[in-house]
Amino acid sequence: MNIQVIYISVNRRGLQQRDQQRVAGPTINIGRGTQCQVHLPDPRVALQHALITVSESGATLEAEPGRIQVNGRAVDGAKLAVGDRIEVGPYLVEVVAPPAGVPLALAVTLVLPLASFGGDGPRYALRPPRLSKRRLAYIGFVGTLLLCLLVPVSPDLLGYPALTAAKPVPDSAEHLVRSVAVKFVQGWNPGPVARGHQPFGADCHACHQLPFVQVRDLSCIACHKTIKEHVPAAELTGAQGQAFRDTRCAQCHRDHKGMQMAPRAQEQCADCHRDVKSVAVDAKSGKATDFRTEHPEFRLSLLDADKPDAIRRVRLGKPASPDMVERSNLKFNHKLHLDPGGVRDPEGKRDVAGTRDAQGLRTVLKCGDCHEPNVGGRLMAPVSMELHCQRCHSLAFEPKVTKRQAVHGDEAEIATMLREFYARLVLGDVQPGVNPPPDLPRMRPGAVLTYQGRQQALKIADQKANLVLRELFETRKVCSTCHEVTRKTDEVGWKVAPVRITQVWMPGALFSHARHTTEQCTKCHDVSESKDSKHVAMPGIAKCRECHVGAAPVTGKVTSDCATCHKFHDGRDYWHGVLQAQMLRKGGR
Repeated sequence: MNIQVIYISVNRRGLQQRDQQRVAGPTINIGRGTQCQVHLPDPRVALQHALITVSESGATLEAEPGRIQVNGRAVDGAKLAVGDRIEVGPYLVEVVAPPAGVPLALAVTLVLPLASFGGDGPRYALRPPRLSKRRLAYIGFVGTLLLCLLVPVSPDLLGYPALTAAKPVPDSAEHLVRSVAVKFVQGWNPGPVARGHQPFGADCHACHQLPFVQVRDLSCIACHKTIKEHVPAAELTGAQGQAFRDTRCAQCHRDHKGMQMAPRAQEQCADCHRDVKSVAVDAKSGKATDFRTEHPEFRLSLLDADKPDAIRRVRLGKPASPDMVERSNLKFNHKLHLDPGGVRDPEGKRDVAGTRDAQGLRTVLKCGDCHEPNVGGRLMAPVSMELHCQRCHSLAFEPKVTKRQAVHGDEAEIATMLREFYARLVLGDVQPGVNPPPDLPRMRPGAVLTYQGRQQALKIADQKANLVLRELFETRKVCSTCHEVTRKTDEVGWKVAPVRITQVWMPGALFSHARHTTEQCTKCHDVSESKDSKHVAMPGIAKCRECHVGAAPVTGKVTSDCATCHKFHDGRDYWHGVLQAQMLRKGGR
């Protein structure tokens, strides 16, 4: 609500002058301070002399005892009405009838000017100094300019070249100038540089390339060439997006303020992610201000083996989305492999403790038998057929003939290996440990085959290799145990569906398996009832919140701000590269 104030004064002609002003209520400060709505510029008035509060029930006046008088009576508070006279030092404030729509009107008159206290007594004056304040100010300005601004840059002004290995020690005059300049530069230095900048901390020009100009982004990018944008500038929209685009590196990364430059204030992230679409209209991320109180459910990056150029982003939730499946073209049954009774193992029995019993036929598997952390422990290394699966899933093609197994590759690689193996047997090259099958014709030792005979021998080897190849792909179903195998329609042979397994489920998150080794794998990845490789066993946000909270500490929980799980400068290009690399990776679980 607005309040009307009328200032009554006398101009040079002796005529009364009235100046009206509307001030905003409902509270009005009266005093000498410039922040007061009713400003009374007189030293006999306190900075904040009195306070008037206006409400629907009327206006009230408050002040410290002894400061004001209302209608000739000293008070510290009163309810005001039209006609009341308030004495504020040399001023008279009258409550007058307000115009329509205005709850209160005040008329302010200076009744006792300060000049009336002069009297006719003697007057005294101070003799001005020989050097006026203005001259002293100029001298101080020029002195500061010379000492603090020109002296530090004096080596550049004098044209001294930068010190090099060829001239490590300057002459005496140059050495003096440089020494004095360094001393004065240190006077401007607000503190030691950050840990990463210490190798060139003494070279101010490395960052401060232009005098009296803030550190530019070009200076930062000169060293940090691979830094990525948090969001592509073209996708930023609105006023807040424009402000984010114009933010300099040094506005967030403040040097000379400690050893660590990277900011961790969660509020900086929440400023945009509280309403991220106001910054980038096409943003797909949800509202996020704190991991414990306001954070969207996790979103996974899934690969399709039949669509190598596609990345599906699916958000976890209950009920689960129909797209929350992994289409890797691999057959795998977690429940079968984690059977407490163990799985069949040709090499013998191995219990939970890892001991082997040569008389047994089963092995009890644990998650760590197949899933091993990679170097650094952040991600899990890809499961390899040769290292993890082949001990139980043998690729033997002639168990009674040789212990050799077929290679784990495509049909052409297996066929080449088999033809080579049987061709050497037909030609009489029997390797140690190999018992040639009785139905395979072989040449006599020492016999010399003609060209036609050699071609016939190779034809026999090809027929035998094709027969074994059919057994591996179709009859014995060795390959089809884990892979989708179909006959080729336009040519002879079989087609194995390509396998592409998701290795990085949440590429934008900083999760490390090495930091969670104290937990059981099944606590977060429940695969006890998983019978199909399409099943996605990734934990949701509720599982992480059992141990992790937001930026506010909670007893018994891990404090986790935004920077705990997310990096700012990873950039979309980087994570797209990670996903593209894993899309090209083949292999089994």
